[in-house]
Amino acid sequence: MKTPRSVHILLTALAAPLALSGCSVFDKSVPPPCPPVYILSDASHLTKYRAGSGRDLTDVELEAEIVGFKGGCSYDEKGGEVILQLGFEVKRGPAAKTRDFQLDYFIAIPKFFPDPAAKAVFTVPVKFPEGMDVARTTDEEVSLRIPVKTKQIINEYEIYLGFQVTPEELELNRRAKH
Repeated sequence: MKTPRSVHILLTALAAPLALSGCSVFDKSVPPPCPPVYILSDASHLTKYRAGSGRDLTDVELEAEIVGFKGGCSYDEKGGEVILQLGFEVKRGPAAKTRDFQLDYFIAIPKFFPDPAAKAVFTVPVKFPEGMDVARTTDEEVSLRIPVKTKQIINEYEIYLGFQVTPEELELNRRAKH
């Protein structure tokens, strides 16, 4: 089994007040909840077009969707660890000239913004077997470390997932919803 990729989201400024406030470590008799995880609708789909100004169906190189995630969490005296693994469905378009692609997606915890550790971008490779134009793939597990010392505030650490899209791709996603 592969070791999960780790993203260390450690904010000393946040961790220190929690430690100083006297908050107790999680009660071991009742499993604490995991932070809420959301797939952003504006970034859940991705359509890549070939270079140029064309934007009809014949210009599509790739279409992808985040179809779900799985994971869990655990806590210790240093905070929480969240393990996530994302699943993708990918379609090769008529303009595709290759069978190998890479998708960039992000995992973000807005509570830590504007610190750069609030968001991490990952790349998942997609290879279409010969004769196949649809693929499902799952990326490696990602481990997030969150300095939470009390389960009463865990819901404040919402986690968001989405494709790392360009402004043009974001606008196309928003228009497609109407």
